Amino acid sequence: MKYIILIPALACWIVLVRGSIRQAFLYVYLPSILLLPHYFVLRPPHIPPLSFGDMAILPLGVALFATEMRRWRPDWMDLWVFLFAASAGLSEAFTNELASGDIPGMIKGLASMSYNVNNGVYQFFAGVTMIILPYMLGKLLIEGGLVNGQPVRKAMIRRMVVMLALVAAISTFDFLSGTSSWQRTFKRLFPAQFVEWPEQVRWGFGRIAGPYGHAILAGMVFLTALIYCLWLYWVDHKWGRRRLLGGVPLTERGLVLMALVGGLIMTQSRGPWVGVALSVVFAALMRMYNIRKAAVVFLVLMFFAGSAMWVIGGRYTAGQQQTAGSQEQASAIYRRQLLESYTPVVQERPVFGWGFTDVPTPNGQKSIDNQFLWLAVTQGFVGIGLFLLIAAASGARLLKLAARPGMDPEDRALVLAHMAVLLGLMVTLTTVYMGLQVVEVFFLVVGWVQGMNPAFLGAPQGERSSAQFQFRRVLT
Repeated sequence: MKYIILIPALACWIVLVRGSIRQAFLYVYLPSILLLPHYFVLRPPHIPPLSFGDMAILPLGVALFATEMRRWRPDWMDLWVFLFAASAGLSEAFTNELASGDIPGMIKGLASMSYNVNNGVYQFFAGVTMIILPYMLGKLLIEGGLVNGQPVRKAMIRRMVVMLALVAAISTFDFLSGTSSWQRTFKRLFPAQFVEWPEQVRWGFGRIAGPYGHAILAGMVFLTALIYCLWLYWVDHKWGRRRLLGGVPLTERGLVLMALVGGLIMTQSRGPWVGVALSVVFAALMRMYNIRKAAVVFLVLMFFAGSAMWVIGGRYTAGQQQTAGSQEQASAIYRRQLLESYTPVVQERPVFGWGFTDVPTPNGQKSIDNQFLWLAVTQGFVGIGLFLLIAAASGARLLKLAARPGMDPEDRALVLAHMAVLLGLMVTLTTVYMGLQVVEVFFLVVGWVQGMNPAFLGAPQGERSSAQFQFRRVLT
């Protein structure tokens, strides 16, 4: 039954032959990452583990290079994304040699294909399928194309929000029962594989994780879908207007929005809740004021809110886990202790980190519930620096676009939605590592940001803004 993982690849090839690459992206790749768990894999001999998402994106990658690369416009973000994926494989492959400066040992290790080098190759393969290719899909396929006469951006968001509403509906049983119907169903197909994601209960209800592994990861996916659903709600007035039952004032769009909010609540994850709250406040300020005033107001609010949270959080996490009054307080204390425990670990190998298989576990804290600390430990300051550069460059591009007057209202709303998504995800990543489908969603959005070519009112037909930081401009 494990060979069921090959189905997305077969389906993708069929759609590519009979349809288009954008249809394969919408009809095969999106369902593969939003509806199917990635913690079950196929492990062929001498080949990296393959997930449902890998099998969907590899044919898309081949088709992308064969048909779409003529439209590629290089920019600096391409380099940062590639180096980030490569640094993960490099840190894993040569962690000991890099730490000691043993370059001859690194070359010898490559020649002998040591255990860590093999893992480094597998890690880079994961970087290709989960980072580089999703980034390329976002940059090339979402903007400027049509599927069945509809813009790809709207068709993609419609499918995303409907699929996430379906996940929320199915997971209602998990919320009430405290179990995971997703794990139990797919465990029947992969009986020999161990699932390291335990079912969790909080406040007497199950924390739903859907097919995303953990409740906080699910919360980030719901956060992303909810913000883009609000964008679609505002720009596409015809979408989902049909009433489900005659005389009942409940439309399809209203039901989807309620399901997304319900799904986010059922994860019972405070990080995504804070992230979506800050995102909505930021987007509202950007719509009310010009960009400078909105930024100032938001920073002032963040300063006061952050100061209050620092004081309250310091008192809340001042004790020890054993004396915590609740599971939530124990979890908050655990995250504070992570910084204390892993600071010496980061200082020991600060540049390229420890890799992913040899990470020490000081004080028995195996779970590093902070993406930035996780990167500092596993990929060193090189990895965390590249990740922050990717996020900052994406935010800078969006701010530059938002500051330009006369942008088409739909495009401007999308710029604000992108900003809200990135802000919400970055805030949430202080409470969890970025894993499984969240990686693909994040880099799909980063690529989409780079691929944006917004229209401006009053501009000549076909004239649109140009991509930023292209190599051609820099070199000429």
